[in-house]
Amino acid sequence: MDTKSWVNMEENNISAHKPAKLLVIDDSENARSLLKRRLAMYGHEVVAAANQQEALKVLADHPVDVIFLNMFLNGVNSADLLEKLKSNSDYQNIPIIMISSNDDTELLVKSIEAGAEDYLVKPLNQTILRARLSNCIARKEAYDKELQYLAKIKQGQKQIAAQEKMASVGMLVSSISNELKNPLNFVINFAKVSSEICSELIRNLEANNLFADEPQRAILENLKKFQSNVSKISDYGRNADQIIRFMLDQSNTDNSKKHPANVNKIISQTINILMSSYKSRGITNLPQIATTLNNNIPHIILSIQSFSKVIYNILDNALYSVLKKFEDQSLSEIKISVSDHLNDIEIIIRDNGIGISSDVKERIFEPFFTTKEGGMNPGLGLSTSLEIIQDLKGNISVDSVQGEFAEFKITIPKK
Repeated sequence: MDTKSWVNMEENNISAHKPAKLLVIDDSENARSLLKRRLAMYGHEVVAAANQQEALKVLADHPVDVIFLNMFLNGVNSADLLEKLKSNSDYQNIPIIMISSNDDTELLVKSIEAGAEDYLVKPLNQTILRARLSNCIARKEAYDKELQYLAKIKQGQKQIAAQEKMASVGMLVSSISNELKNPLNFVINFAKVSSEICSELIRNLEANNLFADEPQRAILENLKKFQSNVSKISDYGRNADQIIRFMLDQSNTDNSKKHPANVNKIISQTINILMSSYKSRGITNLPQIATTLNNNIPHIILSIQSFSKVIYNILDNALYSVLKKFEDQSLSEIKISVSDHLNDIEIIIRDNGIGISSDVKERIFEPFFTTKEGGMNPGLGLSTSLEIIQDLKGNISVDSVQGEFAEFKITIPKK
């Protein structure tokens, strides 16, 4: 291969790389300026330093792709700086090209052994400079891609772990819920029977006027209170039964069972279940959830259990947010609306609670990430919700101002 062909080949390789950020470390101002201008002519962004202290400060402020390091700085061998850079986890993977004023083979070999990627001898040959730089840029690009792949693998591992944990939680919830259903049915049924017996006793005793004196009237009043208490037991039992049924649906992670469903109906039922869940925990000071539904939207093919889980999770977060912000729940606003677009259905859930900070907003869809207090929340609600909606070829986005509002937008294709 002749020299012209080799040069053309190297220039083609160089053009394949995006512009890089370079650092030139040289104690000679003229040498720094000359190399900086030459590298800038190749389309790169170049910063410079005259000594070790300046170099470390520049690196702390400007991440770079390749470093040009003069063999001697102010008459002292640069081996110390080279060692510092290669022992620092933040800089050790930045390729370093050593520059020497003389072809001292021993020093150059020691530099390579210490971690330098390449070397150049002054005066710098332009073609060789570009070729060596191209190789180092390619090496840095390969390293950056490797980091990206490792990050994707790590994220994939986290998702697998999350799915495995969800499956375990689902099995546990299903087992506990099934164990609770039978005794709960007994509570509900016996409470209902007891209430009916009370009603019959009260009717018969009142019809026969057996409560003329004070002690007898007290018996009647206590009997009525007993009937009221039994009725409350029955009501709370039914609420608990609804929650258990919902938990069983939530534990069902099989999204393959899809059929045409009424989105409006699912939203209304989910709101009722959510409010019953809070009331069963003794939380009765609850805001109203305003709904703006659209009866003209078509049925969507989806898993009712999974979609209900999405609405439940987001509304649950909205309730948590407004309960945390307001003592007077008349000031709270939670709204859910359904609108019909050309190809999609759009569902917006908005609250005027504590909002979401910008740093938290970037992470809310990560598995196991939660800001809720008490440590009882595993942080899987929103990550699971996003997976469910993405499985429907849709998306969830969030807009928020901390301290003012949070708004979740769900879009689902009609087909």
